[in-house]
Amino acid sequence: CLVICIGYRCAGIFTHQSLLLMPNAFKILKTIHLALFMGMLIFAVAGMVVVEQQMMPMADESFQRIFQVVCVIVSLSCLVIGFNIFKRKMLAARNHPGSGEKRMELYRSACILWWAMIEAPGLLATIGYILTANLSFLALAGLHILIILAFMPRKDNIIVLLNLTAADVAELEGKA
Repeated sequence: CLVICIGYRCAGIFTHQSLLLMPNAFKILKTIHLALFMGMLIFAVAGMVVVEQQMMPMADESFQRIFQVVCVIVSLSCLVIGFNIFKRKMLAARNHPGSGEKRMELYRSACILWWAMIEAPGLLATIGYILTANLSFLALAGLHILIILAFMPRKDNIIVLLNLTAADVAELEGKA
């Protein structure tokens, strides 16, 4: 029963209401980013183990070629579309007339969407690697891991991007 209660509490930690009640919005954003990054990394390592242990039969070469093209198109599309959406939403958050908390909420949703658009093709590439044992898929997954790592949220950047005041920062850190 205790495990179920703890699991329920952890599962609800990233809901809208609980995010507003959490003490430090910057740390929450970093935690979400870390969870997505680690998920990609662990999945890639697990895929390497599956391929190394030959736990799955490998797909034929015609499938590999088609799936490579699909992965590259999905990857490029998601990165270009995702970044454009992120940029538009980030500017909307910066120019929002509301409180720093509201701007941070808008920025957080933009970041999560952008990170998802980075992560999805990386996971697809890892699946391609598991199915084919072709290292080009693993390289593409590695590229997405590096891209998501490069977009790690940094408090100083967020303050500048959202044009936050010292009072806004104190409120978002739970000090107000």
